[in-house]
Amino acid sequence: MTETVQRRREMLAKTPLFSAIPPSLLDELAIKAKTIRVDTREVLFSKGDPGDRLYLVAKGLIRIGVLSVEGREVTYGMIKPGELFGEIAVLDGGVRSADATAMETSELLALERRDVTAFLQRHPIQALHLLTVLCDRVRRADDLLEDVVFLSLPSRLAKHLLMLDATLGTRDHPKGPVTIRLSQQEVADHLGISRESVNKVLSKWEQVGIVTLGRGQITLNKTAALEEFASPP
Repeated sequence: MTETVQRRREMLAKTPLFSAIPPSLLDELAIKAKTIRVDTREVLFSKGDPGDRLYLVAKGLIRIGVLSVEGREVTYGMIKPGELFGEIAVLDGGVRSADATAMETSELLALERRDVTAFLQRHPIQALHLLTVLCDRVRRADDLLEDVVFLSLPSRLAKHLLMLDATLGTRDHPKGPVTIRLSQQEVADHLGISRESVNKVLSKWEQVGIVTLGRGQITLNKTAALEEFASPP
């Protein structure tokens, strides 16, 4: 086994979809996997495209989302290193249900649908592990719908900023404030709402020191306060 194949196997083994597969079997997929590099803002696939591959993020960050009826972007999730995406269309043979865009230069492992389905046909018991992954996707979709229906704009915005803290946030020192290098327009696009609505909430939060607004970035000074907004009584 080459060092490259071993590294790919180890990466696949850390994902929920493949974690329970014995290493000897996982080598079958690791050999088939291909490395892909995408640049910042590069669109990997769009809603409606054929679902011919699933991907594992090795480095970087991938945004999953769609365009709203009004032409605004709505973010479903940010896929971090060690996480899979694109598996639903691969498993059911349908088209992509969302867009996938690189938020930064990223390195991915790609598995062709034919290789994944052939593997499951040879080892059908492994298909049971897919149920857990797919159920998790359904739960996430339910949570997103619940947020849109029941949460106020400040609650949705706070929840999204905390998610960005975990995916894009940077600190000058371990206990310092978190800086998210996205514009207010980009954050508004993620939520499918207007920039003016986002700015209205952020400006109020800046007045009380919860955030600091800068050009192309938002600094989170008091994440505890955001957590209170994100979890209303």
